[in-house]
Amino acid sequence: MNLSGEATKRLLLYSLILLVVPLMLFPERLGTYLQDYSSTNIVLELLFYLLLTFVLYRQANAIQMVAIVFIGLGYRLLISSIFSVLISAFYDISSSVAFSLGMYGYLPSLLFQVFATQFIIKSTMDEIFFSRPRMRRPQQSDSATFDSVETGTSTFVVTKEKNAVRPDSPPPRSLQNQSSFENRSAAAESPVVGGEAQGFDKATRYIGEHSSVKLAAVVDHEGLLLSNFTRGGIIAEDVAPFALLIKANGAGSMNFLSYGCPERVEFQLSNDRVVLCYEETYCLMVIAERHSDDLLNIRINQAMEMVKKHMSERYGKMLHPAMEKSYA
Repeated sequence: MNLSGEATKRLLLYSLILLVVPLMLFPERLGTYLQDYSSTNIVLELLFYLLLTFVLYRQANAIQMVAIVFIGLGYRLLISSIFSVLISAFYDISSSVAFSLGMYGYLPSLLFQVFATQFIIKSTMDEIFFSRPRMRRPQQSDSATFDSVETGTSTFVVTKEKNAVRPDSPPPRSLQNQSSFENRSAAAESPVVGGEAQGFDKATRYIGEHSSVKLAAVVDHEGLLLSNFTRGGIIAEDVAPFALLIKANGAGSMNFLSYGCPERVEFQLSNDRVVLCYEETYCLMVIAERHSDDLLNIRINQAMEMVKKHMSERYGKMLHPAMEKSYA
């Protein structure tokens, strides 16, 4: 699985800290003694990793927990090996002595690396084991799909299967009954427009980079998913329609109190925190761990700006006439 650039940079930065801090302290032992190699220490280290795995990965099954434990041990041994090479190079120590000190002998380094390992690799493990790729709706394969794009003088037909745009006769009658805004949106999102990552995907992935996030989704005014990021087994298609239901109930209550429709709704459950941000034609829905930090709020606000900018750039000219007609 490919890791996001943010997760890779974070892992490299923390790994560098694991190497530099003990290297700055060496050879000060801070009241500790030199440790001899013992298989008991390895067993204790594995048990400590297993305990942290139970605490940090409550959604993991037994196989995933065992895998995370041994990945943590392998990561720690790799860091210790690099630390051994560094002290051998900087302090002119023989390779064998440096290896024994770096792997298990120098306790300040060993304890620091053991205690920090599982916390450092957590975001990486979340992406490897608990994030799922975006679920896409199946496309028709037996016949070509057409979307009409109306201009001031003519009508173009977008053939999705052949990725071509050609002037043609009007599409089938059933497609003519679709709203102009839906047709134009579908044409704008089709592969012929461009292969760059869409603004919706950027926004949900940006929120998903926060390790506490379980779901980040952009939902349109009909409850359909425009983009989503999931972690931990949540099925976005099942959760997304509730964003509109919560908005409708909240709007009813606020209207009864002579207030307007809520722009943001946030509530906490026993283990989770749910944030809903509403605009006229879409909603940003986020489900995260209950005790997530304030950085998540910053990411949500920035993601809303990304979605607003994307909507303005891609659909601004089509959205405003459609909204005017809806109020006419």
